[in-house]
Amino acid sequence: MKQIILVFFALLSAVSINAQRDSLKSIDTVSIETHEIQNQWYQSRYIHESIVPVSLALGSLTIIAIPGLKEDLQKRLVWNNDQLPGYTNLGDDYVRYVPAVAEYVLSAFGLKSKHRFIDRSVILAIAYIASDFVVYNGKKITKSPRPSGRTTSSDGYSLPSQHAAMSFVAATFLDHELGYISPWISIGGYLTASYVGYARIVRNAHWTSDVLMGAGVGILMTNATYWAYDGVMKLLPKKLTVSPVIDPGQVGIYFCYKL
Repeated sequence: MKQIILVFFALLSAVSINAQRDSLKSIDTVSIETHEIQNQWYQSRYIHESIVPVSLALGSLTIIAIPGLKEDLQKRLVWNNDQLPGYTNLGDDYVRYVPAVAEYVLSAFGLKSKHRFIDRSVILAIAYIASDFVVYNGKKITKSPRPSGRTTSSDGYSLPSQHAAMSFVAATFLDHELGYISPWISIGGYLTASYVGYARIVRNAHWTSDVLMGAGVGILMTNATYWAYDGVMKLLPKKLTVSPVIDPGQVGIYFCYKL
């Protein structure tokens, strides 16, 4: 069963990348198609980039809806019978940020990102904040206990997984910025994010449904942030300047719009 789940997460990575590729292809195609085709809703990048996260969310809800399936999956996947999460350190607290860090490292070594440093940094920050907002409020609404049964203020509720959401934010960010160079960059990012989700399950910190929902939230919120950014840039082409301000007296962000 564990091998099946690992294969599933690998397929998830591949599907996520293919969906992103399809969305980029659709954007190029729309620019040369007729006006009638352009207006067809299923040709929209928003639809293409929503397929994977919506599918993950539906998969999560399906697991929850089938009686006993969530518990059965947990019994098969957890690495031992210890009911306290965190008994083994698998590095998931830190690995969830690796794809985002990798993007900056690869850019520093010469790979050209799709956006300037300040622009992509703002996009990443907003994606993290938006995902965390959805996760935090989602947990408050669902009040789903963790597999261990603990719901203390420090442990929190379970659905959706915050670790999974953050890791898939980072992976989707890497895919948007550098995935056009090589599919292996995107594959590495999504496999890393999938590892984090798998680690949360085997450590008994989250249910499989929590991880799937968290992954869906992370991908969708990151894509939505790019949608918003592109929309703003279309309205303000080459007129908006954003740059950091750092000096001994202050730290901030400088905005300038040319009329």
